[in-house]
This record gives sequence, structure tokens and C-alpha cells, in this order.
Amino acid sequence: MLKFFLTALFASGTLLFAADASLWKAPTNAQSPEVQKVMKVLSESETVSGTFVQKRTVVKIKRTFESSGKFEISQKNGITWDMEKPFPSKLVITDSKIVQTNADGSQVEMASSDNVIFREIAASMRAVLGGNLAALENRFELYFLQKKNSWNVGLVPKEKMIQSTIASIALEGDQCLKKVELVDGEGNVLTYEFKQSGK
Repeated sequence: MLKFFLTALFASGTLLFAADASLWKAPTNAQSPEVQKVMKVLSESETVSGTFVQKRTVVKIKRTFESSGKFEISQKNGITWDMEKPFPSKLVITDSKIVQTNADGSQVEMASSDNVIFREIAASMRAVLGGNLAALENRFELYFLQKKNSWNVGLVPKEKMIQSTIASIALEGDQCLKKVELVDGEGNVLTYEFKQSGK
């Protein structure tokens, strides 16, 4: 069941803003030269692919669960999560729908509008990788932190309705996107770590 898959995917830890605390003390805007520079580097290609590791911690039972597989983020086709471990499953997220393909080939489909978390993750990652600062600033309060060899972009939804589901999204990278961390409205944390194989 797709509902079970979505629930399992986003069960996790309990920090309101789990990313580097100093990020949330560094508000910025789309006109920032530093932000524009990062976005320019990230938007040099329309498709990014590689492998991912997803970590979720269930605080109530004090256990961390890990899954892994391949991913593709495409400006045109959306995001594909091809999970390999602990069980095979493929998830495709576009602007209009979410389609899960199970190991036996059966599919379950739902509208993207029915799952705010997936919609916002997909929209924010595609906007970042596409260098679409206007889209980001229209939907989020922006934060930016430049480190010696890396950067962090923080996104906090402007809409109260979205805030009840997503408290923040933090992205980290250097010449490419390395990590995405989402904190939901209840303080649960979901982390994706990427190793890119192509741009």
C-alpha cells in the first residue's frame, strides 16, 4: 500500500531544526550574490542521478532505520527513488502525481496534491537544482550559510498550512547537492544523503 510506504518513509526523529543551528540565524534573499553563485553551479544540468541513503530514527523505540538505492532528479520528469534495500520499490514524484511500483510490478498512484511532504520536497529540490530562486523565495523564507568547502540552504515555508506539515528543509552541498534534511510539523526528521554519479 502506498499509504503504508509513505508513512514508513517519513517516520523519524524529533528535533525542530536539526540542521546546523547557525543556518537559521542567517536569513537571505534571492538577490544574494552568494546564493546566486551556488544556484548557478547547481543548475548547469537538467538531470542529476546517483545513489542515496535514507535515515530515519524512531525516537519512541530508540532505533534508526536505513534504506538505500538509486535516484534521479530531473527538471522535466520529476524525482525517481529506486529503493533497493531493505526491499525493492520504485517511487516517481512529478508535479501532478506520485506512482509507486512494487517488486511484483503492481502500481499504486495518487495525486501529488494529496501528499504535501512529497510535493514540497520535489518542488524545492527541483527549484534548487534548476536555479529557480524566484520559485523558492515565493514559497519559502530563505537562509544561507557559506562554509569553507560547502554551503547550506535553509527553507522555511511561508504558508501556515504547509508549516503544519513541514517545519523546515535544509540542503547541503559543494559543487553538487550532498544532503537534504526535512523536519516535519511534529519535529520528526528525515535525512537523505546523496552520492552523485552524473549531472
